[in-house]
Amino acid sequence: DHVARLQEGPRVGVAGGAAGCGKPPADKLIPYLVAPQDILPGVPYFYASTCRECPAGCGIVVRTREGRAIKVEGNPEHPVGQGGLCARGQASLQGLYDPDRIASPMIKTGGAWKKATWDEALALVGEKLKAAGARVAVLTGNETGSLARLVGEWTAAAGGRHLTIEPFGYESVRKANAITFGRAEVPVWDVGAARCVFSFGADFLETFGRPVEQTRGFAAMRARRDDGAGFFVTIEPRLSATGGNADEWVAPRPGTEALVALGMAHVILAEGLARAGQGLSALVAAYSPEAVSQQTDVPAESIQRLARLFAKHEPSLAIAGGIASQGAQGTALVAAVNLLNWVAGNVGRTLRFDRTLNFDAVASHAQVREFAAAMAQGAFDVAVVHGANPVYALPAGAG
Repeated sequence: DHVARLQEGPRVGVAGGAAGCGKPPADKLIPYLVAPQDILPGVPYFYASTCRECPAGCGIVVRTREGRAIKVEGNPEHPVGQGGLCARGQASLQGLYDPDRIASPMIKTGGAWKKATWDEALALVGEKLKAAGARVAVLTGNETGSLARLVGEWTAAAGGRHLTIEPFGYESVRKANAITFGRAEVPVWDVGAARCVFSFGADFLETFGRPVEQTRGFAAMRARRDDGAGFFVTIEPRLSATGGNADEWVAPRPGTEALVALGMAHVILAEGLARAGQGLSALVAAYSPEAVSQQTDVPAESIQRLARLFAKHEPSLAIAGGIASQGAQGTALVAAVNLLNWVAGNVGRTLRFDRTLNFDAVASHAQVREFAAAMAQGAFDVAVVHGANPVYALPAGAG
């Protein structure tokens, strides 16, 4: 009957009746009892910050309303992302508002987690730390700035040992750069400045290096199609998602990618195409295309052709790292690719050390294994873990 009466009445009555059927708006839309002076309800506020979803550290702009973050975008003024943001950065809000996120301290009692007050939790932790004395292990992610200083000072005050764990630690890259350039750093692979790119198993469009910056540069490199430039070659036994974008896929035997790089360097030096390192011919004398072909299954003609293409379209760029550098030959692969970039004249142009990622504090795998062994031997009574997930991130062999 109510609906019939609404239909018989004027249209404004229908609208008014329909609106009257709904629930009144909630009276807690704004989470302030006493509103701050510098916050206006309904007006968005923007904050510049840094994304920490991966080690690249892209610049972001966070949009907030009434003190709550509601959107994350890339900061166009930041030198790394230049306004871009990958899927992980965009999804950072999902972690912030995850319904499974712990909302209060939890204490495990009888094998089950139970909520506790902050006073109870801090008192319990304080008792354990006091009883442990200097037998405290502190494990964190690769923290920087004031938080890194705080962790260092806190660990020193507790008399404990601090270990920084980063699953994407670029250990092979840093070690190879220390050997070849005397700098144990993670360089900038300036894909956008290159006229052709060779990837030796580096997933630089996925997780390796600075994916957002490198993807933008990859699009710029692809646009340079004059005289055959803009070419992308992937050299890897398994075709990755990054390699799926390549013009040519070269599949050597697994673990022999470094030999292909040395074979290319041999051709560049032997044919007088080198722009640097002419005195290094003796170093690669044993890596002729024919000798490399026997060990890698890559035809000698292909090695010669790729070497000439790499030298012709300068500045070029060869990238090694990521999945391909996780094996026993990882350091050798990066060192061989560094040599290839050197003879082609790419160092300082497309392979640069002017804006490196700071991984100075990140522990090596050997240091992590030593730390885990000390824990297993009872060297610590308390472990404090923040921003790291060692049980998940480390291989089983780490103990």
